[in-house]
Amino acid sequence: MNPRKLLLVVTVSLATLMPCSNAKIRGSDAANSSVGIEDKYFDLGGYRLHALMAGQGKPAVVFEAGMGDDSTVWEKVQPAISKTTRTIAYDRPWRGKSDPAPHFLDLNEMADELHRGLAKAQLSPPYILVGHSMGGMIVRVFAHRYPKETAGMVLVDPADENLDDRLHAKMNQQQWDSYSAGLKEHFADPMMKPEALAMESHSEASAAVPQPKVPIIVLSGTQPNARWPNSDLLRTSMTELHTEWVHKTPGAELILVRGAGHYIQIDAPETVIAAIEKVMTETKH
Repeated sequence: MNPRKLLLVVTVSLATLMPCSNAKIRGSDAANSSVGIEDKYFDLGGYRLHALMAGQGKPAVVFEAGMGDDSTVWEKVQPAISKTTRTIAYDRPWRGKSDPAPHFLDLNEMADELHRGLAKAQLSPPYILVGHSMGGMIVRVFAHRYPKETAGMVLVDPADENLDDRLHAKMNQQQWDSYSAGLKEHFADPMMKPEALAMESHSEASAAVPQPKVPIIVLSGTQPNARWPNSDLLRTSMTELHTEWVHKTPGAELILVRGAGHYIQIDAPETVIAAIEKVMTETKH
């Protein structure tokens, strides 16, 4: 096996873990102020995106949140990275402090919107892209569309467009019905509606090949989320898909984060920080 494909296992102290949930966390104001994190707004033509920016240096690190989340989900990670380089975490339309967009956006449009936002923020490429969950899909699409502007990637328990097919093949009818009902309830949340189109446009993630030949780390959680039906099967299927994606993607490696759930940046922020720093080091060689 290529040494870059080596499967690494990270053990996280249970004393440092928080329950995996969709709840936002508020970072320390003292930590944020120590690195000068600032609120910024950028007009993208009729609507504004809100961003948190800090630090100095290159390459800039760009944080992309998961579905339904905003920039605050990175508050345990961004301050640490901002000590060594320029960082930006932003709110997509309808999220956080950003305005609604004129229409719902698919994955390609989200990637292009990010591209325009980074230009407005006057951040020079190439970037290190850090994406969580659905944000991982957006990052992959961005990297494919703008390979020369991508220096490296960290995918934090990224969503995979093949998950439903994988689960459907593994589940009996009762299990599939239960899982489908959970998805329906999840997407019925009005907060999720603006980004539901992005998940429906998952074929755009499948089409985002090849990926640029840059350092890529995929962090995969190991702790099932008991709130979801058949959570153990869901978790093992995600890990399978992460492993398969890494094996077919040049420059990628997989890290299993023991004890962490879907929100690794909350459960084990030190692991996310270490992965970003590793990619930063590799981009400089």
